[in-house]
Amino acid sequence: MKPRAISILVLLALSVAARLTPYLLSRLGMPIDPAGTAYPWNFSPILPLCIFGGAFYAQPRLAYAIPFATLLLGDLGIWALTGRLDWAFYPFQPVVYLSFAFVATTGFALRGARTWRGVAAAGLVSSTGFFVLTNFGVWAFGDGSIYPHTLAGLVDCYVRALPFFRNTLISMAVFLPLLFSRIALARPAPVPAVAILAPPVGGGSR
Repeated sequence: MKPRAISILVLLALSVAARLTPYLLSRLGMPIDPAGTAYPWNFSPILPLCIFGGAFYAQPRLAYAIPFATLLLGDLGIWALTGRLDWAFYPFQPVVYLSFAFVATTGFALRGARTWRGVAAAGLVSSTGFFVLTNFGVWAFGDGSIYPHTLAGLVDCYVRALPFFRNTLISMAVFLPLLFSRIALARPAPVPAVAILAPPVGGGSR
């Protein structure tokens, strides 16, 4: 396997680990509620990988299929670890998948000309869109007990989610340069599908 394919597979495995780690730690007594733990929720390479897939995968559908498979495997892992079906499959889950599709779509804008300014813009736009869409889903599809279905409830939802947004931005700042370094300016050919899918892999990120 080529080094680039190996790197992508390693980051996908890291995405799985980032998705499951807080639930593993919860079995050791760490609070699972994001408000009660210092765990860096949303720090994961999965969103940068979505942008990379949109920019480079030879088969565009893989830019969506691979993150979706990663998410599904992570959700199944959460169910297996906790026995909580409602933690693995929740009412606003379709919005999360839609948000990942949005992030992958931003990567397609980089296919014509990849510059560091364009990569940075894709990271910022996709992070912001992901933040807006997913937290709207939390508010809209929740039962209203935490975030009432009012404007004040929606604002509260976004305010409380700012630490998640911060960690998403940090993820972009860390992993996008790793993924695009030494290939962005060289403008190589798209990554062949066979190089990406050699061994089956998956995972997820909240």
